[in-house]
Amino acid sequence: MRRLTILIGIVALLAGCDSPADPGVAPTISAAKGGRLASLEPTSATTTRTTETTTGSAEPQVLQFVPGSPALTTYDTTFSAHQGWQQNFVIRHEDGNYFLVLDVPNSAQFVDADGTPLPDGEAFGLRARVDSSAVSFEFEPHGSYFTGPRPVVLWVYLRYVDVGSGGDLPDVWYQAETTDPWSALSTTVDKSGKWLKIELRHFSNYAVAW
Repeated sequence: MRRLTILIGIVALLAGCDSPADPGVAPTISAAKGGRLASLEPTSATTTRTTETTTGSAEPQVLQFVPGSPALTTYDTTFSAHQGWQQNFVIRHEDGNYFLVLDVPNSAQFVDADGTPLPDGEAFGLRARVDSSAVSFEFEPHGSYFTGPRPVVLWVYLRYVDVGSGGDLPDVWYQAETTDPWSALSTTVDKSGKWLKIELRHFSNYAVAW
């Protein structure tokens, strides 16, 4: 019985270690009312870089997917979310590698496009649409946003993104509306070039770009 108890404890510990740190293994898409998921924070070395906001008509140079890379499992999907639940939503390549991971903490307050905070437990849809060639994507409903003590966090994985051979890594850029200028966001980058991470507040247009 003691050996069985130890074995169960080891299995539980290993299950809690699952995270997007390894882009070759698909994460479990979880939701729990008031629950707490294992941390999605990658463990590899990182550096935080703060970039300046673009001005005027400056346009970012949006990166492309590597030619011949696996397609995504979906380019247009709606996630069913609930206010007050801890949830993470994933878009993967067809070979199982990650492209996007959106981590929503249970303390995040969703505010709709009319400025109305949703009550606890209410369901709402989060739509993600990804370009099939350029590394750009949009989250809907446009104009909605999150508030709260912990940010909603977005990871973008670069395994099949053409970042060039210069050694530098791009930023994640934000555009409120298609007629607005782009802003380069404060982006946490993995030194080994595997992923980018931002705090996602608004549901609008995003791109991985120089």
